[in-house]
Amino acid sequence: MSSTLSARAESPRPQYHHFISRFILRNYAGPMQPPPGLNKKKQKRWVQTHSKDGVLNVIDLENVKVIQSPLSSTLGLLDMYRDVKSSDQYDVEKKLSVLEGQAGIIISEIKKAFDSGLPDVWLPRAKRDILRKFLFIMKYRSQGFHQRFNPETGDYIADDKEEMLTYMKVKGFAKPIDVWLNNLRTFIDVKMDAEQQWIETVVDNAYPGDAMWFFAHIQAAYLAFCQTSNLNDEFLLTGNAYAIFEGPHSKVFDSTTQEMVTRAYTEYHCFAPISPRLMIVLRSNLLPQEKIYDHEDSCKELLQYTKSLHNDPASADSILLDLPVEKCRNSYSIIQNGTVVPTADSSLPPSQHKFLFRFFPVEAKHVKMINDIMLNEAFRLPTIVFKSKLAARLTIEGYLTEADPKLMAVTDFPGDKRRKYLADLESIVRQLGGSVKNKHSVRLVPEDEEGDFRAWGESFRKVMPAVDTPFTALHKRLGGSPESLPKDMDQAKKMMNLVIKVDVCIQRLSANEKDQVRLNRQELLITLPPRRVWLFLKQIRNMGRSHNPEMDGPEDVIAAAAQLFKPSTLTRIMYHASRTQDILFRNPDMGLVNELTLDDEGHRRLSQEMHLVFQRIGSIRDCGIEKIEELSKLLYDQAKQVNVHKQSKLPGLFTEDQLLELAVRNGVRELFAKVLFGDLDDEALHNLKKLMFEILYPPVFGRSKQARNPMRAR
Repeated sequence: MSSTLSARAESPRPQYHHFISRFILRNYAGPMQPPPGLNKKKQKRWVQTHSKDGVLNVIDLENVKVIQSPLSSTLGLLDMYRDVKSSDQYDVEKKLSVLEGQAGIIISEIKKAFDSGLPDVWLPRAKRDILRKFLFIMKYRSQGFHQRFNPETGDYIADDKEEMLTYMKVKGFAKPIDVWLNNLRTFIDVKMDAEQQWIETVVDNAYPGDAMWFFAHIQAAYLAFCQTSNLNDEFLLTGNAYAIFEGPHSKVFDSTTQEMVTRAYTEYHCFAPISPRLMIVLRSNLLPQEKIYDHEDSCKELLQYTKSLHNDPASADSILLDLPVEKCRNSYSIIQNGTVVPTADSSLPPSQHKFLFRFFPVEAKHVKMINDIMLNEAFRLPTIVFKSKLAARLTIEGYLTEADPKLMAVTDFPGDKRRKYLADLESIVRQLGGSVKNKHSVRLVPEDEEGDFRAWGESFRKVMPAVDTPFTALHKRLGGSPESLPKDMDQAKKMMNLVIKVDVCIQRLSANEKDQVRLNRQELLITLPPRRVWLFLKQIRNMGRSHNPEMDGPEDVIAAAAQLFKPSTLTRIMYHASRTQDILFRNPDMGLVNELTLDDEGHRRLSQEMHLVFQRIGSIRDCGIEKIEELSKLLYDQAKQVNVHKQSKLPGLFTEDQLLELAVRNGVRELFAKVLFGDLDDEALHNLKKLMFEILYPPVFGRSKQARNPMRAR
């Protein structure tokens, strides 16, 4: 008996956890209408029971009914954030409550300004950053993500399954849900400092893919507060509203799983309903902005490349391109004659800066588009909340009869959830007092799948020859197979997409901040499977040129000698070889010491060259080829004993370690082919030596203009 009582005492009582915050739901609460059929006594009791938090007008898609639901038990799950392995099993829910308290105060200030008729509202940097964090958490804490990390089948089936399982093994997580809860703790706890040290903290402590997504969500879009121009228009609140985005989503057939998988998606706009008439929209920095932000110069190429990742680039546009919003203004600059001019506040610490957010009036056309986007994804969760029955009816009627054809692809496949969903919405309209017939056409195969199959078939024809080509042979050497190649290419495109998003995010950071972010990104990328890094390097090098995945590059030289490299260094060396060659390609005079001058430009070039030769790649003693590392360490000890570094003709130009490094590289170059004789065929050995000592580890300071293509065989 005592053991039973003890077990019960240790097991906490289940809690109802909202995934959409109560303070948001209260903005949608409506007048209480007891269910029909109750006598006066029961009606009074019903009102007393629900008067504390209020009730919500809800479309219950599971039962296809319009009901009133208690706010306290709507849009949540029992023990959603409970960590049964933690000493405090509800610590994540407690952290969420603290963040909600902070965000609730900020959003209350915003709503108060809006309700008072003010045209705008000022937010200090700290409050803006809390708001940004909160909006990401609202997306990441949603029921869809809970299902991703805690699937009913028990098997993690998302596109990043391989990376997730590897991460769990390395970090010691037993289940994907443990990763999700740890990520939530990391995202909630991180301090959003103005110096952006938070980026490194997040990358170090959260699952890499989601860490970079958190970074992109914070930095790759700007906040815009949108209000309905028409007092009778309303924004719906769907169960997955905070996780919905507007933008193209392309899929491709995965021959390994025999399923359609995501090829590319682009978040042009994300949404955060605050009240029936107020919506926060996050608009991508990829989209055109005011001319003062030099969008045409910095983002046009990135936008075009992002569109090229999709099945049909020509149609990969935003349907909200003309949404009338702008970036917020700030206290440290003003616009004069189309130019950004600093103010007196620019001398203040960044933590003291403020931001001015306008309330942008949104006409009925754009309100309808946003609601159509919401309704288009609402079938995934069973709840839609609304304030006014009339507004809800008109909104759904408009969606069923006049939605953008790009939004919905309805099929006649058995069990198609969208087709049933549209029929259910017809019933909902009737319950709301209307009558409408769905006008979405039904196609035998969804339009996007036709493009998917064409794209996959073309890729299959090109990359799956009967006999290995040099391209497929290198892919196999790096651990690939004919079956994995389509997905590997898809993952490489996603890596490219990540690079683009990060570059968009950091446009307005300082040079040092940009370097740190890019270094963090690099460290993330080189942890991925070598065959995918190899494909990614081809894509990034060919960006803006040819998109031929088989184009030769330094990564092929490394791939051909992959068996010589330690697994822990293979992708690092491959990455540096490809990126260094790209730097030399874009800067043909770099390394030509005889062309250096002694002015400021000469010093700048000299500094860049020193970084490229010594700091970017490091020492040849850590090159990853075991035989070469052993030889390098031996030569280093010998060079130090005979004071080689003191024999330099330029003692003031190099440090002692740099002089020793150059001496070791020179010695290794002389013995390189002899030491590795028999490990590679003659051509592969020649190409590797050329790459090592003309691109990666030059033994002399300066290069010739001819030292640009290590793929050129003898």
